[in-house]
Parts: sequence; C-alpha cells; structure tokens
Amino acid sequence: MLSEHGVNLTYMQAWRAKEKALEFLRGHPADSYSRLPSYLYILEKTYLGSIVKLQKTEDDYFLYVFVALSTSIKGWEHCRLVVVVDGTFLNSAYRGIMLTTSTMDATSSILPLAYAVVDLENDTSWRWIFEQFKHAYGEKLNMCVVSDQNESILKAASTIYTGMPHYACVWHIWTNVRSKFKKGHLMLSELYFFTARSYTLDELNERMSKIEEIDTHVKAYLHDISYHKWSRVYATVNQTWTMKSNITESLNAVTKDARQQLVVQLLKYMRTLLER
Repeated sequence: MLSEHGVNLTYMQAWRAKEKALEFLRGHPADSYSRLPSYLYILEKTYLGSIVKLQKTEDDYFLYVFVALSTSIKGWEHCRLVVVVDGTFLNSAYRGIMLTTSTMDATSSILPLAYAVVDLENDTSWRWIFEQFKHAYGEKLNMCVVSDQNESILKAASTIYTGMPHYACVWHIWTNVRSKFKKGHLMLSELYFFTARSYTLDELNERMSKIEEIDTHVKAYLHDISYHKWSRVYATVNQTWTMKSNITESLNAVTKDARQQLVVQLLKYMRTLLER
C-alpha cells in the first residue's frame, strides 16, 4: 500500500480493511446464519425428497445443519456400500466444522452423500449426524463405514448402526506409525501397505513377521488396532476394499476455498458441486 498508493498502514489496519471489504462483498456472518431457515426451505422445495435438518439451541442459536440432497439419495442405489466420513475445519468468521459422508460409484467417481456444518466435532455432533444419515439412507446389508480413528466417529457409528463393520483408513494408520515410530520408514511404508492388501492369512503373517524384524513396536501397534480394522483378509464386507478415506481428502481439497465462505455460501457451493 505504501509503495503503490502512498498509504502507510499497520497490520491491524490492513486486516480490518480486508474484513470490511469481505463483509461488503459477502454480507455479515451473523446474517448468513439468520438466512439459513429460508435457504433450507427453498432447498427442500427445489429438491423434493431431500433430507434437510437445522438444529438450534434452546436460546435459538445455531448448532448443526445437515443436508442430504435427493440426487445423492437416488445415486446411493448404484454405489458401493462404503460410507467414508470425515470432518474438516471451516475458516470463516465463526469457524466451525464441516462433516461429510461420501462414497464411490461403479466408475470410482466420488459421490458426496451428505454434508453438515456443526459448531464442534464431538460425540454429540457425530451422533446427531449419523442419526440424520440413517434417516436419509437407512441401513443396508454389507454396508460399512471407513474413517480415521476419531473416537467420536467410532462411538456414534456403533451406536446408530449397531454391528455394522467400521474400518480404519490405512493411510491415517500409516501417518500415525510414521509419527510414533522413528526407524525404518522407507522399508516399512511399502511393506505396510502390502500387508494391509494381503489376500491370504499366510501372506499377512509373513509380512507382519518382516515388519517385526524392522520394529517390534510397529507390529504391536498394528495388532492393538485390530487386524479386522485395517487388513483386507480380515474384512467381513467391503469387497471392493475402499480402505482409504482419501476420497474425503479429495473433497476437502475441492472445498478449500468454499470453507472460507459464510455458511449459506458454503452450502450453496456443496449443492453446485453435486450438480457437476
């Protein structure tokens, strides 16, 4: 500003000017939340068969919003019975978390099934999300969930979908291994993913023995997680073996800029994303 316009600003002055400019372009953040009921009403009337829910506190403050569009609900009939769930931070004025559930169709294209905005990612919010998801999509034989090892997701899924298999994302497990254990990363990386993809118990046991030779603590860590959570050979469902939740990482990358927008603009962006 000083070199181009001859105006000397402090950091805080520049930041406040930026915030005022964004407010002028997007509107005030509080106004966006107040417009939610009317936006959701129009959404329901436009996309008949959609499941839309707004949850407020007793004092009429925003808590959660959930959207499962009818186009996704119909598309679910032709997709893999794998529900990949994740949460990612919003970068708008009031922060919050966007929670998503996604799957893959027969051509391995990503289909967002439902999206939500919540104040916090915890047991209560995830339970509420799974309740709305079950209302929208029901429960099917051989259906499963894939996520990171977030305890709130594990609790909510097992409570709402009793007995449904819940798999841990193999990539998130590897990230934890890499941060917790310091030796043999180059050798362990390829070996670990081969182990997770093993088709027979003999293959799995042989590769786990090799992991033990590199670092006994890594073998113990993988054992404690439970082979049923991350190995193909122990999987009871999920024959297509979507064991990585990186489809949510792809979705997070696409929504990076939108997550800086106000809540209504974010929801509008998610709707247009599904129409592409």
